Amino acid sequence: MLKSSRSAGRDGGPRPFERRVLREGIRDALMKDVLSGRLAPGDRIVETRIAQQFGVSQAPVREALRDLELFGFILSSPFRGAIVRQYSAEDLIQVYPIRAVLEGLAARFAASTITPAALRRLEAAIVTMRSSVLRRDLRSAVDADITFHQTIVEASGNPLIEEFWQRTRLSISIYLTVLSKPFEQLQSLGERHLPMLEALRAGDPDAAERTTREHIEEPLKLLAEQAAAAPSPPRKTRTKHDGSRRRVRPAVAPRPVSES
Repeated sequence: MLKSSRSAGRDGGPRPFERRVLREGIRDALMKDVLSGRLAPGDRIVETRIAQQFGVSQAPVREALRDLELFGFILSSPFRGAIVRQYSAEDLIQVYPIRAVLEGLAARFAASTITPAALRRLEAAIVTMRSSVLRRDLRSAVDADITFHQTIVEASGNPLIEEFWQRTRLSISIYLTVLSKPFEQLQSLGERHLPMLEALRAGDPDAAERTTREHIEEPLKLLAEQAAAAPSPPRKTRTKHDGSRRRVRPAVAPRPVSES
């Protein structure tokens, strides 16, 4: 648990560096809670409760929540406060093409600069995916999948790609844990990452970008098929005063607007 530092700057307030460290620590802890499912889609996040949990003031909590909203993990409104974002299949269909472009570009850059240590992390992530699927440990498989993709993004050496990728990160976990049928479709999870690893190991930028984009575009096709096959909500009828019936259009909840 993070504890607030009592050191002060010349004005008696917390030094900016200390506040930034607190903000990032709280942000990363809440991000892990969302990715692990401890904070579920639709759950409210109360500033005062989080501040008490970490033993800090509400200021760094508020800053951490702004970061999470920017990354697409939460949505904030004046009356409801902050809630964990809910993704629909339609939302993911919009996110995945962006992921394909971002990670494809990251893989292209990484192919020329990736280190032996980063390649070992990719290899270890694939081993973990395989063993996790055999154990039917979905959480571990998802964590290893995210680690693999994050390693490539970080190996690109481009901080802007990494910043934009963070906004799509939640979509990986949501797809694997909610909208796919996990152990029917995850049996080959580790093997699906091998072409990317081989391209990066060979230092081939073209192959790295191509295999990465193909890897991400494959579930996009599945999402589109699932969305097309989803049944439409049944039409309701309402009785008029004269006893006749008329159709009533089903209510459609407003879709949240993300900053990403």
